[in-house]
Amino acid sequence: MARARGIAITVAVFTSGAVLLGVELAASRVLAPYFGNSLFVWGALIGVVLAGLALGYWIGGAVADRVPSPLLLVGVIAAGAVAVLVVPLIDDDVLDFVVSWDPGPRADPVVAAILLFGLPSVLLAGVTPIAVKLRARGLDTLGSTAGRLFSVSTIGSIVGTFATAFWLIPELGTDQLLGVGAAALFAAAGVVAVGERRALVSLGAAGGCAGAAVAALLLAPDTGGTLSATAAQNWSPVYRLHDDLPRLDKNQYTGFEVVYRKDTQYHRLAVVDAGTTRILRFGSSFQSAVDLAQPYRTVYEYSDFFALAKAYRSDVDSMLFIGLGGGSAPRRLWRDFPDLRLQVVELDPVVVDVARRFFRLPEDPRLAVTVEDGRRYLVRHDDRWDVIAIDVYYEDGVPFHMTTREFLELTRSRLEPGGLVIVNMIGGITGHGSNLFRSLYRTYRSVFPTVLVHPVDFSGEGIQNVVMVATEQPAPSKELLLDRWREVRASSPSAPDLEKAIRTRYDQPVEIGDVPTLTDDYAPTDALLLE
Repeated sequence: MARARGIAITVAVFTSGAVLLGVELAASRVLAPYFGNSLFVWGALIGVVLAGLALGYWIGGAVADRVPSPLLLVGVIAAGAVAVLVVPLIDDDVLDFVVSWDPGPRADPVVAAILLFGLPSVLLAGVTPIAVKLRARGLDTLGSTAGRLFSVSTIGSIVGTFATAFWLIPELGTDQLLGVGAAALFAAAGVVAVGERRALVSLGAAGGCAGAAVAALLLAPDTGGTLSATAAQNWSPVYRLHDDLPRLDKNQYTGFEVVYRKDTQYHRLAVVDAGTTRILRFGSSFQSAVDLAQPYRTVYEYSDFFALAKAYRSDVDSMLFIGLGGGSAPRRLWRDFPDLRLQVVELDPVVVDVARRFFRLPEDPRLAVTVEDGRRYLVRHDDRWDVIAIDVYYEDGVPFHMTTREFLELTRSRLEPGGLVIVNMIGGITGHGSNLFRSLYRTYRSVFPTVLVHPVDFSGEGIQNVVMVATEQPAPSKELLLDRWREVRASSPSAPDLEKAIRTRYDQPVEIGDVPTLTDDYAPTDALLLE
């Protein structure tokens, strides 16, 4: 009997530790659509969870001294399960409240994390000190009992961290993951009740587990497919997809002259020179480049494709860019089309400074730059644009909250009638390495009736930059686009030659049956990069 009780309590402690860290990781996905994925967000989550641990240990120990009962342990675990299960039901309302209140960019994620995850953190932290009280047989063994159980809780947290990051998040939607966590906690409460031979309490815990499991099934996203656990590996897509690029460790830039290097809130950033070519790097990836001898000459060909907006709609007057990098595309458009008004939104203020200091981004009222998360900018500003351009790759992938159907619905609402969205991505159109592109294509098609594909290497085969154009208008023929572009170049002779880009538009059907529609609840972009 004593051994069974000990095992049951150990299982409960392990499970509470595992679920707590799993919830913390899932919390980053809950907050990201509203506040991005910055250090502020992660700092808020880690700080709130640590504060919950401190408070939960204190309160749990104090209550256990007054009510040293196994039913207290069962009750706290069950209460933690309910607190976790409630999050998917209230998160949108809570986050909308925080955004409308807007206590500030640093305070926003802190307040949201407290409101959504403060109580689950306190309750789950309280499990271990209660368990210590129940398992301690006397002062002679109190230290070893406490050490063992806190060690078990920490091991559970480690397992929960790896399981959530490498398997559960790629496999499950965020809300579904929280439902699974709640079911695990109810199951742990049931194990303790069985160990104490409390039949009615065991039945209640079993009912809670079943209810949470059903909730998890109901919360499952409509994705059109799931991913294997191994797909959760994550490393720079630029190197994974382009084997000919030099692989450099984090402290050495062999073959390049380092002009500037800084660890920012979002990137390990470096500016390096290779002859007359200056390159912006985020960690181990190449982001942007400029020819110092000819600053308007195209280095990375995909940046010219944003000018396709003028072929699809020749009367474009305004253009919003989400993502700056070195500013190659906005700089060229600013020069080529003097009547075009450009607004750039960039998350990292250091990137803005670097673009101006090292990549010759002009300071001009016609090319305004705002430092903000791109999705948050669209939420906070109701201006409408002829074109919204999206180019938001960072070192390890693409910010998932700017790939989802909800984001695209917001983006569509910020377009003028007949407006366009132009997005750059890296991937294949077919075969190996195409899952992210095809998933993005499926997601764009769920919002826009017309989505057109321009492969940058013109063949449509292999891993490459792919530029998609999304619009409410019917797809114009290639011949019509060519006629428009010739007219554009007649009036703007410095504009790039895009005739080949237009002729090689990929008009074949794109296979989307085996990839997910990306949503705020389910957007495994990191994993899709590896498929």
